[in-house]
Amino acid sequence: MEDIKENLIPSLHFAENDEEELAEEIGLPARPTIPSLLQRNSQINLLEKMDHSGEQKKLNELRQRKGTVRFPNNTSKVNRQGKISLPDDEQEPFGDSLMVLEFDERASVEAIQWIMDKIRGRRVDGGMELMVRKEPLSKDGKTIIFHLSATHMKLLEIADDMGFMKRTKSGIIRNFNVACLDEFFYDENMALEDILTPADRQIIVKHALETIKAADDEHRIPGTKITLYHGQSIIQAAQSAELITNLYSLHDKRTLKELRHRWIKPTRVQPIDEIRDYFGESVGMYFSFLGFYTYALVVPTVFGFLQLGLSEETETVPFFCVFYVVWMKVFLELWKRKSSSHAYRWGTITMTNLDEPRPGYYGKLARDPITGKWTPQYPKWKTYVQMYCVTAPIIMLCMGIAAFVTIFQFYVEAYLAELFGPDAYILYLPSVVNAIYIAVSTLAYDRLATYLTDKENHRTQSQYERHRVNKLIVLEFVNNFLCLFYIAFILQDMKMLKTQLMMQLIVLQFLQNVFENLYPYLKKKVGLKIVRLFVKSNYEKLKLAHESLDEMGLRSLSEDDPRVVQNRKETILEEYNTYDDYLELYIQFGYVVLFSSVAPLTAFWAILNNVIEIRLDAYKLCSFFKRPFARRTKNIGAWQLAFETLAVISILTNCGILYLSPHMRELGAGFSREAYTLTFLIIEHVLLGLTWFIYKAIPDTPHWVRVALAKAEHESRQALKREVRNGLSAR
Repeated sequence: MEDIKENLIPSLHFAENDEEELAEEIGLPARPTIPSLLQRNSQINLLEKMDHSGEQKKLNELRQRKGTVRFPNNTSKVNRQGKISLPDDEQEPFGDSLMVLEFDERASVEAIQWIMDKIRGRRVDGGMELMVRKEPLSKDGKTIIFHLSATHMKLLEIADDMGFMKRTKSGIIRNFNVACLDEFFYDENMALEDILTPADRQIIVKHALETIKAADDEHRIPGTKITLYHGQSIIQAAQSAELITNLYSLHDKRTLKELRHRWIKPTRVQPIDEIRDYFGESVGMYFSFLGFYTYALVVPTVFGFLQLGLSEETETVPFFCVFYVVWMKVFLELWKRKSSSHAYRWGTITMTNLDEPRPGYYGKLARDPITGKWTPQYPKWKTYVQMYCVTAPIIMLCMGIAAFVTIFQFYVEAYLAELFGPDAYILYLPSVVNAIYIAVSTLAYDRLATYLTDKENHRTQSQYERHRVNKLIVLEFVNNFLCLFYIAFILQDMKMLKTQLMMQLIVLQFLQNVFENLYPYLKKKVGLKIVRLFVKSNYEKLKLAHESLDEMGLRSLSEDDPRVVQNRKETILEEYNTYDDYLELYIQFGYVVLFSSVAPLTAFWAILNNVIEIRLDAYKLCSFFKRPFARRTKNIGAWQLAFETLAVISILTNCGILYLSPHMRELGAGFSREAYTLTFLIIEHVLLGLTWFIYKAIPDTPHWVRVALAKAEHESRQALKREVRNGLSAR
């Protein structure tokens, strides 16, 4: 034993500045890499077996750069004083608040303590070893609030378990592995905390909370009537029962300020990678799509002005019908390539949707036929009954209401024309009112689609999102475009079609921009005052709960901690999601491609709106919204199909407009009615074939991405072979 001590630490007496000398002797580099961590672990394990009388000071110095070191068996920690203890956040400095968790004021102390013990507990005991601090109670407090954090090494361990993909020194994106940590320092200036982005840390902590599962003997959350089944997420169960009323993240003010400074300037290109690093792949993908779509609109804008300059009549319609079909398909296929590039660089290209039940899924407990575990099972036939016997009739009713409003608008216009003449400005009033009705009903349809999809009780999150988007597509298509179809194919008035389309597009975009920016602004400015005025605080009860939790050892943040003040400001902010923004683009894209061959300036108004909206959205997201939960994604999901569906429908509408064009009727005067109709059916199928050819001609994934993925796969196979050979030789 003495020989080991001598070889490990040659001298037992160190001066104050001997830490560098010790690091030099045992080979510690300037920042923690995995060889040094393994070396320190082995040295510390040896020192643990020695008595601590003479070596205590050296042990403390060895650990000075990192407060705790994980042991291979995950059963113990060593603090800076060299004392072995169970994993406990009391021994760690509390870092950034990565998540804020709010309990309902009626939550029992027993339930809160049990859940907090799960969050702080050892992983071998079903916990996640996160750090917890209680927020001090304020006079107007209405919930019991906890801040959650974790060490950098703990986050990296969980990232490894989750299968994150990260860039390596060789430039390849591959699965992150803590055992090969040094490989992921691709920049010489990187530190340990730089491996994970702010969005990564948020995703990891949320995943850690959701993976705290009920054990086989845990059938109820103590102090509540909330039942649990084996393997159920305890946090999700508490959220569903409203025991946990809120779960969100605080903004990183410094990072957010830097991002906002770069993002809102109209002369700068959007910092898409920085957006993704802070807000996550889902938000980054949306803003990349918005920017790409806006750039793509330049082409139809140029051709629109060209069409306007050539003629105000319809003889140029045939050419532009064909042009829009080609443009929109090329745009959508090129976007697939761009999203694949993003997904590769962001490490999400190999993502698969896990068949995990979503948080809101409910059903009768039964054994899973595959895993044999007790899980909620909901009969599929009940979902189908809800979809076809409840959802479908409601959707049809909404379509009927939209049709009635559309037809009623034209009756009113005809009546006003009789009273005031065909050129009176008051004739625009029904169109304006209809545009306002469309904007208002869009908000109602969003909530209706969510409610109906909740009732259908789809098992996975991907199924839920797909069905919700499908409802929005149908409702918004009818709501926004039925009027235009009626004018184009029933009234066959191209002049009225152009006027109505431009009126709806401009008014709708104006109202949407006003509402989506004004409402979050007002909520931020007066929301806290309204809450204090109308919502009463049960202060005395909360005070007793806080005192009980203090006695149980749950530590609190200080009253003057800036995170406490920040949380009280951010808790009332509006929550952001990309659904509304994608829906807005979907509607705008419909206006551009469905009928814009007879209204050539629609692309111009769309691009003008988008240029302004990019910066407005950036400002509102950085100023008026809670920090949204980062979601990992490799594309725009169900919205890709929504845009492609519009593209196919636009072929039919543009061919229909071409068929009804007076200029084309003059050219086809020598044809019989049947031959004239057959000609356009052939043209329609040729255009559909052209879109299929474009789809096949443009690969979804760029060549360089395919090569990089193949190279990563080759390296993985070679590493596996080396591991097998080393294992055999060791035997």
